[in-house]
Amino acid sequence: MNKIKTDKEFLDFYCQCADIMFGHEENEIMYIKDIHHNFRYLSLGHRKHIGKNAYFVADETNLTAEMKELHAKIKLQAYEQDNIIRSSLKSANFIYIDTYNRIGFVRKKPIVNPDTGNCVGISGVVRPYSMPNILAAIYKINEIALVEEDQKNDLPIEYQLNEKQSMVLFLYLNKYSNTEISEILTTLGHKISKYRVNDHLENLKFIFNVQTKEQLIKKAISLDYHLVIPRKFLKIGSYEIDEEVIIAGE
Repeated sequence: MNKIKTDKEFLDFYCQCADIMFGHEENEIMYIKDIHHNFRYLSLGHRKHIGKNAYFVADETNLTAEMKELHAKIKLQAYEQDNIIRSSLKSANFIYIDTYNRIGFVRKKPIVNPDTGNCVGISGVVRPYSMPNILAAIYKINEIALVEEDQKNDLPIEYQLNEKQSMVLFLYLNKYSNTEISEILTTLGHKISKYRVNDHLENLKFIFNVQTKEQLIKKAISLDYHLVIPRKFLKIGSYEIDEEVIIAGE
């Protein structure tokens, strides 16, 4: 007969099980916190990336004064999220944006001791956030090339788009019109007319060496520009996401 575990014993057991799954994976970032927000387990991948490009920094001794202030804000958000998960006993997904060039997708879930019914902590698994362009996904599924391979090589890799060009291109890749792009950017505090948006379109066509907007979209996707979110669109922090994709039709 199995011995009933106290909450402390169950959390220790949970950490041991997590180490079996994540203890030897350098790229798997996983952590466990107790109900007091203390880290009780960090995977090998989490420990490896702390201070480099980790999504959560458990060891605050590495941080500069500026980063400590930023980290305090993010940590407060994480505490609030953890408290909601603990009280609701429901898992949730978040995107985590920091000063690095990656967005983290975080799946948090409550750890419940089945012997007592108490929540004893929170576990989190962090992975790179993926936002594939739906056109690229549909073409790939149907084995259709967006552009020929030899057409990918005529854009200088070292060319850097400016902030406005990056924002306009990102919205074009998500199928917004000139008028819609003007409205979106203006709402976000980057006032621009639809005519100026069209000027950016002409410049982008020249940069990508194409003749039409449709060719621009296909070529930019083939060069993975749809995976680049302009920093001006983002704010540092952690935000819950609850959307999912469904398939229509039979």
